[in-house]
Amino acid sequence: MTIPTDPDSAEYKAMEKRIVRKQDWAIMPLVCLSYLLNYLDRTNLGNARTLNSDKPGESLVEVLKLAGNKYNIIVAIFFVPYVLFEFPSNIALKYFSPSRWIARIMVSWSIVTICTAAVKTYGGMMACRVFLGICEAGYFPGIMMYLCFWYTPSERALRMSIFSASIAVSGAFGGLIAYGVSYMSGKGNLYGWQWLFILEGIPAFIIGIVIFFYLPDYPETAKFLTEEEREFASMRMGPLAPKMTDKHWDTKIAVQTFTSWQFWSFALQYFCLTNCLNSFGYFSPTLISAMGFKGAKSQAMTVPPNVFAFFVIIGNSWHSDRTKERPMHIIAGAALVAIGYILLATVKGVAGRYIGVLFIACTNAAVIPFVAYRTATVTGSVATAIATGGVIAIANTAGIVAPFLFPSKQSPHYYMGLWTCFAFCCVAIVNQLFLWYMLGGSSEYTSTLVNESAAPVEDVKDAEKGLPELSSSVKSQN
Repeated sequence: MTIPTDPDSAEYKAMEKRIVRKQDWAIMPLVCLSYLLNYLDRTNLGNARTLNSDKPGESLVEVLKLAGNKYNIIVAIFFVPYVLFEFPSNIALKYFSPSRWIARIMVSWSIVTICTAAVKTYGGMMACRVFLGICEAGYFPGIMMYLCFWYTPSERALRMSIFSASIAVSGAFGGLIAYGVSYMSGKGNLYGWQWLFILEGIPAFIIGIVIFFYLPDYPETAKFLTEEEREFASMRMGPLAPKMTDKHWDTKIAVQTFTSWQFWSFALQYFCLTNCLNSFGYFSPTLISAMGFKGAKSQAMTVPPNVFAFFVIIGNSWHSDRTKERPMHIIAGAALVAIGYILLATVKGVAGRYIGVLFIACTNAAVIPFVAYRTATVTGSVATAIATGGVIAIANTAGIVAPFLFPSKQSPHYYMGLWTCFAFCCVAIVNQLFLWYMLGGSSEYTSTLVNESAAPVEDVKDAEKGLPELSSSVKSQN
């Protein structure tokens, strides 16, 4: 079989469509399910905090005596090891292979989650959160890098959004599971929050084992593709995308990537967006509870915002891929979230504030096009690993900040946290305008966008000619 090389030919387009569809079915269900479980296990602390709060002596807060800022400290301590261990994680993913590394992350975090049910003291919960941060570190940037091995820049935002929309599904399931588990308190001599950690940890262990055996590593070794399809799948990515054959490490490229102004500008913006993301993930049950909803009803009311966010995140990212444009979609997502925080901070009625919760649930509508934009500004495995792992690690220091934006003494309004998150949205929008001006708006690898390259920068223009997705209309945008 002759492999088509002309991107304008019907044969090329038909083969590309067939291969991408195969990739989607082989990869996306596993990574989406794993992320649903990841976020479920990471943020179940928020649901555990309010679980059975209407039953004296049974809530997590009462059992562990989490007075004052103790809950906030438990949330924040997770991110200290999480940030430290994220930096090298993507390099390890390339060294050990994606399937083995991602499976290792899942199995280890699931064990820690299940063990959290045995916690009896505040100190024990602190220890569990530290170990959970170590075990989960590198999961999100690892998946972002992994998708770059398989999908061209103009295909990434949609896949990343489907992956990240698992957060919305996770939030909805988390609320429903917490609702059901609230009725299990006292069964087997366990409180409801203990059952929550056990029941949400077991599935992650099982899926981690499945991923070890069934997640394909690279297009070049994919068993679900024929030999010709594997060759085409690798060829269609062009010379700038990360590949299996890239070096695991290159000090010169790593230093060049880490010291560039782009790295720190992207890190600043992601830090702002991550503060908003973590604020919703950990405090949406608290914000909803502050509106007057208690017990099981409070858990059930966390579901609609996550369902709404699911469609907004995928819709915005799909349109970003379709138009091959990033900045306007990032700004639109951040603006929607900013409006949500304004509503929560200024509106007194429950309906208006609840609409605000719907909007802030959509933070990933800005995050995903942003991450996809970032992956097209670097080339090769080492630079992609640093650009994703490094930027996301620095941004996740927001996890240390966000918990203290919503101290319990400011209940039920939490003005400090709401206005701070609004300010973060504004900074993210201003920084995106700057990046738009400096780098252009295209979703593709271009000589304007790629400033940190595994290949010499002067060779980028020549390399572009090998990128079948890069149309003349896209080049003209830059």
